[in-house]
Amino acid sequence: MSYGNALKSYQKTNIQTADTIKLVILCYDAVIRDLEIARDFHENNAIENGYVKIRHAQDIITELLLGLDYERGGEISINLSKIYNFMLRELMVINSSKDTKIYTHIIKMLAELKEAWEHVRKASSQMSPLGAGLDARNWGVRA
Repeated sequence: MSYGNALKSYQKTNIQTADTIKLVILCYDAVIRDLEIARDFHENNAIENGYVKIRHAQDIITELLLGLDYERGGEISINLSKIYNFMLRELMVINSSKDTKIYTHIIKMLAELKEAWEHVRKASSQMSPLGAGLDARNWGVRA
């Protein structure tokens, strides 16, 4: 098995076996990586190549937005919705801008959100499932 195939296999397994919070963190990693690459393309006037990465980042952010649970997440979900919508609006006009600072701003926001989710994941791994707000009936097991 080549290195490329092994890496793809590892990534697929990592995603398929990840918990919800880990999936959110992986999404942030992917968007950050896409925007860093897009920024490099933009700075080198390879706008079309950058657009592919921007589009992928927009798709991931849209999935994060659609995955928000407003009933359980309350104000946090509302605030994340506002942040994700801001990012999507900024990314829609980024190619028409000569300034690449917006990439840095969005990447910084994503890095801060990712760090917050990493803290949540660490804290929830130290609690019982019910103490972390997870209900056993959602896992298909009887409590």
